[in-house]
Amino acid sequence: MKKILLLFFIGLLATSCYTSYKVVPKTYDYTNSINFTIDKIEEGNSVAHGNGSYNTSRGNKFVFVYLTLKNELDEKQELDFDHFVLLNPRTKTKHIAEWSMAVGPINVWGKIDSYIRKGDEKKRKLVFIYPEEDKAEILMVKDKIIEIEYAK
Repeated sequence: MKKILLLFFIGLLATSCYTSYKVVPKTYDYTNSINFTIDKIEEGNSVAHGNGSYNTSRGNKFVFVYLTLKNELDEKQELDFDHFVLLNPRTKTKHIAEWSMAVGPINVWGKIDSYIRKGDEKKRKLVFIYPEEDKAEILMVKDKIIEIEYAK
């Protein structure tokens, strides 16, 4: 029990150092039968895990894109988070998802390639390394360009 409380406390401390941005909720297509929404965007310089934390290199930050994915079919379907890429319009650089995490108070690592069960909804946090001076504005999903619309 003490270990769980310690992990929760570390996770809470690490996430409290993040800057969180609300986005306008819109539904986008991952495939014809899988839809997703961007729930929010967070930025930070570290990611806590059970044995410590990962920190970004100088001049970079972590960008966390929170997604809700929904499977509209009655069959299990494959997901590949490598299809989610942040584009930097200033440097014209593509930043692939470094990690996929389950959404929760403690960081639980997931696989970049995954699946979604029939009729299921899955929440994931994708972690990108992005230049510190830039704000994530464009997400590319399977060659579709999505402009991230921040709420005011």
